[in-house]
Amino acid sequence: MPDLREELTDAPYTPPADPLEKQVAEIIASVLDIDKVGREDSFYDLGGGSMQAIRICARAEQETGLTVDPLTLLENDRLVDFVAELRGANSTAATES
Repeated sequence: MPDLREELTDAPYTPPADPLEKQVAEIIASVLDIDKVGREDSFYDLGGGSMQAIRICARAEQETGLTVDPLTLLENDRLVDFVAELRGANSTAATES
């Protein structure tokens, strides 16, 4: 099976840097039906849209236990930015409790 990621984006592949990035990258790849997602890959360049964002965020919330808002993915379309926002939003929520 060819790597569709290479056909969809010009960004060089940079692998996820930690377990959470890896987990979220695998979820995105699964929902978008592509081989892999790198840290610098844009969700939009990989073929993502609002319906896929909802599916990705629902799975990410279920699998990670973090609160995940689809708008966060739509506004932070690179994996590295999306995961950073998830960490920030969830650490802020934890300290406010």
